[in-house]
Amino acid sequence: MLRRIDDAETLYLACSGGADSVLALLVVYSRLVELDRLDRLAVLHFNHGLRGAASDGDASFVQSLCSDLDVHCVDGRAEESDTGKITNEESAREARFAFFREATGASEAGPVCIVSGHHADDVVESMLIRLSRGAGLQGLSAPRELSKAGGGLEFVRPLLDFGRAEIHDVLRTVGGLWREDESNQSDANYRARLRKGAIPSWEDAADRPIRRGVGLSRRLLAEDAEALEYCAEQAWSLACQGERRLSRASVSGLPTALQRRLLDRLAGKDFLSAQTMDLALKALEGQEALKIQISAGSLLTLGDDDISVANNCPVENDSNWAPFYLPIGTRAFLPDGSKLSCDKVFAVKELLGSFELGSNQDAEKVYLSSLGNSSERLYVRRKLPGDAFKPRGKSSPKKLKNLFIDRKIAAESRGKLPVFECETGGIVWVPGLPPAAERSLELDTYAALRLTYER
Repeated sequence: MLRRIDDAETLYLACSGGADSVLALLVVYSRLVELDRLDRLAVLHFNHGLRGAASDGDASFVQSLCSDLDVHCVDGRAEESDTGKITNEESAREARFAFFREATGASEAGPVCIVSGHHADDVVESMLIRLSRGAGLQGLSAPRELSKAGGGLEFVRPLLDFGRAEIHDVLRTVGGLWREDESNQSDANYRARLRKGAIPSWEDAADRPIRRGVGLSRRLLAEDAEALEYCAEQAWSLACQGERRLSRASVSGLPTALQRRLLDRLAGKDFLSAQTMDLALKALEGQEALKIQISAGSLLTLGDDDISVANNCPVENDSNWAPFYLPIGTRAFLPDGSKLSCDKVFAVKELLGSFELGSNQDAEKVYLSSLGNSSERLYVRRKLPGDAFKPRGKSSPKKLKNLFIDRKIAAESRGKLPVFECETGGIVWVPGLPPAAERSLELDTYAALRLTYER
């Protein structure tokens, strides 16, 4: 990490104003002063605009700190029109990374090095979050000391061996100041709930600090991930038969983990949903043929001799697609090119304020209360004769046929619309209609499901 920091022509540091990023700044500052190369350092601060005056206070604090250290500061702010789109940790990270790329010129100037203040507690929290959502080696071994985020961004994390309490102690010792983000203590924040509940309970049960053990596990998983990527690279070179085409015989004999990586690489930017990946792996195992739309105009085909992805394919107008599960955090494509997605978002005040209570949807997107059982999944299927449900605003259930007529949805479109249903039964939404009445958001809702249908 020191070599990467020392060798960077221009070194950037992401600073939110929190204790971890402030300490990272002081560590890097000391290193560059020692090398007499402080002019290479620039601090990046992004104001997500989610906490009003508190967010502005963070920005002012970082600017003042940089002024005291005589370090250049580049700050950015989310546009008001984009603030409502930042509803969870992932969307906040995407907005922040977009600013980093713009501020550093990463995609045009080549890779840029950004120092981040992630620490040992972040490792524990991230691992638990990813375990609960389902993750492989790449996800469970993050965040790493050195990593690439795409678009020319490379991150260096020098504090991964230090916990939050240690960071606070060091700053107090040197008289350092930092900002506290009150939203980090909110029960609407998944990390905060883990931090206040699950992790202390885990430590009590283990009767020992867990950060060192989790940190060791992360490093071992990272080593295994690198080894598997090396094997996947060798397998790719043997199976590749040209652009976006693999030998099926070469892929079929590989362990499932390598098959998964080769299929992911073959799909590239088209992305394979969890559902599509499962179908492809089952077809490989059962020596079956498969043809499935993975995006509008892109077709994944498992033939007798090869596996390929073809672009600019005519969209098949097929209403006889098989039902499937749509897990939270995934997306899927129907044969006609329509895209479905399911995400969990925080029902923050900005989100609730964007619509009247209970009327939180249009024809393409809907927000509804989370499923009662956290392990319950959504099921997507075609419309069946006699389908009925009680949408918001109705006093009793009505047949889909009558609801479509009321909404003046064209007859030729009705059979193509997907039906979203709970795993345990019960329709929760059909595009073009309001969601089920029992799934309407309430004022005390802190998390919601966002379902999207794009034609």
